[in-house]
Amino acid sequence: MKNILLTLLLLFLSISVQAQQLVQGIVKDIETDKPIQYVMIIGNVSGKSTVTNSEGRFQFNLPAQDSKLIIKHLDYFTQELSTKNTKSFSVQMQSSTESLEEIVILKTSIKDEIEKAIKTSQEKFAKNLKLNTFYRELLYINGTMYQYEDAEIDYYLQSIKKNDVIVKESRSVKFSNEEAKKFDSLSNIRYYWGDFKDNVSYEFNFQFIKNIITDKEYDLYITAKTAADGTELYVLNFNPIDNAKKATLSGKMIYGAKDYLIREIKADLSEKFINNNEFTQQNNHRFKRSFYNRTTIFNLFNNNYTLAYTSYRIFGVSQVANQLTKVGGVMELLIDSIDENPIKPNSENFYTDNKLTRLGKNYKTKYWEKFNVVPLTFKEEQMLIEINK
Repeated sequence: MKNILLTLLLLFLSISVQAQQLVQGIVKDIETDKPIQYVMIIGNVSGKSTVTNSEGRFQFNLPAQDSKLIIKHLDYFTQELSTKNTKSFSVQMQSSTESLEEIVILKTSIKDEIEKAIKTSQEKFAKNLKLNTFYRELLYINGTMYQYEDAEIDYYLQSIKKNDVIVKESRSVKFSNEEAKKFDSLSNIRYYWGDFKDNVSYEFNFQFIKNIITDKEYDLYITAKTAADGTELYVLNFNPIDNAKKATLSGKMIYGAKDYLIREIKADLSEKFINNNEFTQQNNHRFKRSFYNRTTIFNLFNNNYTLAYTSYRIFGVSQVANQLTKVGGVMELLIDSIDENPIKPNSENFYTDNKLTRLGKNYKTKYWEKFNVVPLTFKEEQMLIEINK
């Protein structure tokens, strides 16, 4: 009997190992040889996805049912790569945006047009979802890593504006380098990325774009372009008006010209209006941004439409009394897969804090290896070696 159980256990472990395979690679522009960030890497059957990081690198735990990787970016020709004989890829992508974009003349206001895209996108989202998610925060103090947190999280999304969260496992590590010690000795301020539970709802609600199209300090116009697969896309472009006093961001939102589904939202600080950034009160300190970048990607695959990835990169100066500190960091949220109409969870397991720190070292497995996790940069990986042991 024991031999039978042992055989079954070994068979189960063998099947589990074969159920997924780690593939990795780097994606570059074929003409410039520069890495391409935010390229979608998608399993051809499962639809599971990840994105490339700022170095163009990706790693992907590919389910056994997938035999190919779909390499996809709105500005490049899509590729499909077989994973049969290789697990490491060097991908060269050809730009598909050589033709000039055309200004779109609308029969309605731009605000009404974008509100239609928002409404259409929200109606396309499946209702009552469980989002199997990897969440990560990096915080820097005076240029050195100060705190790192990540987690395996189940988001239970009942509606656009309501979700409950179960944190299955998490890490929270504060570093003890000299800059961190100096900061801790001078300040009792604790920085964090707001309530991480609200980040998903904020994106599903398209709150960022709603704020842009109702702000009179932004100039809005729409252009058209054709994706490599022939899909006609509209691009909402936004920039501060010439005499803007508070507006600081430039960016775009891309959506389908026919299906009205939003594909991507990007924004950066406009160099021309960077001086509009002023110190603003945030809890018990004042903060002024010097760098800001946000990217949100929605994935349309096999007629299933959902949020796939969002990231924020913010750096600036914090003022507490007479103390000035360079602070900033990165927040990333990657949705690995989605379960529709999940079994109702026990509400006692819901996580109520707005930060992961309380759970601390509540992790038993290397869960970040099973997710299609966006790689850190090489520099950040070296800084985190000690907590990945």
